[in-house]
Amino acid sequence: MAAGLFHGFQLPNNGPVLSNLCYADDVLFIGKWSMQNVLTLNRLLRWLGLVTGLKINNKKCKLFGIGVHDEEVALMASKLNCEAGTLPFMYLGVPIGANMKRVKFWEPVVSSVGARLSKWKARHLSFAGRLTLAKSVLGSIPSYYMSLFLAPMSIINKIDRIRRDFVWGISDSKKKFRWVKWDSMMRSKKSGGLGVGRLRDFNLAMLTKWWWRFNMNPNQLWASVVGSIHKANHADQLIPISNSIPGVWKDVGMMAKELGKRGIDMSQNLIAVNGSWKWRTCSDVPFSVKQVRSDLEDLMGPDPGCSTGFVWSSWAPPKANYLLWRSSLGKIASRVGLVHRGVVLPDVSCPRCNLDIEDPNHIFIKCLWARCIWWNVLSWVRIGFPEHCDSVADLLSYVDGIPGGKVWKKLIRTIVMATCWGIWSARNAKVFDDKFVPIMKTVDFVKEEAFLWINNRSNLKSITWGNWRLFDLVGIV
Repeated sequence: MAAGLFHGFQLPNNGPVLSNLCYADDVLFIGKWSMQNVLTLNRLLRWLGLVTGLKINNKKCKLFGIGVHDEEVALMASKLNCEAGTLPFMYLGVPIGANMKRVKFWEPVVSSVGARLSKWKARHLSFAGRLTLAKSVLGSIPSYYMSLFLAPMSIINKIDRIRRDFVWGISDSKKKFRWVKWDSMMRSKKSGGLGVGRLRDFNLAMLTKWWWRFNMNPNQLWASVVGSIHKANHADQLIPISNSIPGVWKDVGMMAKELGKRGIDMSQNLIAVNGSWKWRTCSDVPFSVKQVRSDLEDLMGPDPGCSTGFVWSSWAPPKANYLLWRSSLGKIASRVGLVHRGVVLPDVSCPRCNLDIEDPNHIFIKCLWARCIWWNVLSWVRIGFPEHCDSVADLLSYVDGIPGGKVWKKLIRTIVMATCWGIWSARNAKVFDDKFVPIMKTVDFVKEEAFLWINNRSNLKSITWGNWRLFDLVGIV
């Protein structure tokens, strides 16, 4: 190429000359459209085989012509003994020459998400397992496309519908209730949600990262190509962008407008510091997709459907965390909750005490049977039961307000989760199996579960069962 035998493509505005791009074992040749160039390329590839012994597989090669008639492309391809390609085509997993505003080009992404979150997997996973898998999909399958293209809202909605139905275990043959709004579940845990993640915010943050990359690496080849094609019209532009030129970079250039609609000024957030560039709200790193998503969420304001201030415990398993989260919101399958959703039940009274209707707060707090469990558990950890406590949220607020160190508070929070799990398990044994679990047996179950969780999931020193039964944890907390 350097000898001038093969003529590459000269980009405008004194941009670089492109002749070949390499990625792993893939090579893309870019050049002036002429018979001489094609013949030269054919000779170069033949010489490569003679010198290195590496023979080109022509059947795996394709020739594409931009702005050239198909007949002429076919003629040139015959000279190279390869296939004539047509736009759009797939290269490195991305559609080249496709109008990504059209839904059909996003169908592979939707299909991949649907395959990963298949209905048979939903049948064999718990709620916690389904939620974990739904979260992982956001950071894997769609991320490649969403780092390059602004996804149509219809695609965002399709993927969200797949994720939402998978989390709740909904299939064509099995209908289940969605106890919590999807918007609330997508909120981050710090905002009181489940951290499922909003696809649109993820998409915007991934595209915004290109603004930071361009300013951090203006001399890299890709940045030089973009700069020569999209020549800056104003000196104060953060990136060069010409809206009249369609393609990937146009979507990137739209981020200033898209973020502006949501209250983020790009020029005020992407700033130069000591000759380098950073996102204003990032403290530890120059730029973070997670931080941009967090900024977008903060501007949405609080969500009344979230459990604001909820503290998650890594010492308790996900199933216990999620149960307590839903219980604090009153979003569990109580008898009153089922009736409100159209389920016909002959009786909505508590199956344990029969003294009041069974709503979430009654199951966990108001029921005399549940209170007896709390009295015994809290007495064991040397905490008094609060005088005024009518809901799970009240109990959590009371426990969080008790003076104590960080480790002690986390320990108590884990025991609270174990207690809620024990109450829920015993309640279900009565409802579904008509099996009455005695109060003290549930209390023992709570102590055993919390003991196993903390010994296996915390970084505390091993606790003996004897000390745990006495709640003698001197030297640990």
